[in-house]
Amino acid sequence: MTIQETPQASMASALPAEVSAQQIEAARYAVLRRLAPALRHHMVRPLQPIGLIYGVMHHKLSAAQPDLRSVRDEADKINEFAKAALDECMDMGTWLAPEPGVVTDVESGVRECVGLMATMLHFCGFRLVNEVEELSAQVLRDPLRMVLGAALFALTDAMDEPATVTIQAQASPAAVTLTLQAEPIGEGQLDRYDDGYRKLVWADVQALALAEHVDLSRQGRQVTLRFAVEPARVD
Repeated sequence: MTIQETPQASMASALPAEVSAQQIEAARYAVLRRLAPALRHHMVRPLQPIGLIYGVMHHKLSAAQPDLRSVRDEADKINEFAKAALDECMDMGTWLAPEPGVVTDVESGVRECVGLMATMLHFCGFRLVNEVEELSAQVLRDPLRMVLGAALFALTDAMDEPATVTIQAQASPAAVTLTLQAEPIGEGQLDRYDDGYRKLVWADVQALALAEHVDLSRQGRQVTLRFAVEPARVD
């Protein structure tokens, strides 16, 4: 695993080849702490319609002769939303408790990260453009989540003007390379979401990349991440 930083990058010196467990855990916590509002939103989103459906059911049951078939339909909807909420909570929980060895296809993994981060970054003044499509190569899920999330935060935290951040990918038999390119929009101003927590810095991304065996390089406003392709598994 290699880490590179070009002369155009802003840091004066690269992180040492070895980082402590405390640095890695601090970087991991920083990513999760920044993602907390999005994770919370995704966990409760399927629960929100249940109160409305209950109101409809209550109104129908108050009728002199309730339409029980219609009420059963509403009950089925509540059951569906409850199951969806449970699935969403279980999935979001894997961000907090990683599952070593779990793989994902790159397209789905990038889409998940963009889905979590796009709204919060949009309100800050950044537009995420995901151009990763039809890429079925399998990589480890947790390294993709952590390193891509950290890189997106660090890249946008370092900017002082609104920008579009484009994510592209190239695949070879051995690896998938993700490229993050930030381009200033040229108008408007940033409106940072400030919850009192610190920004992500390049050293955080480096620490996580080292821990997760992800090749990493940066040149100006471009970050490149290289993930090893996992062999296809036969059930």
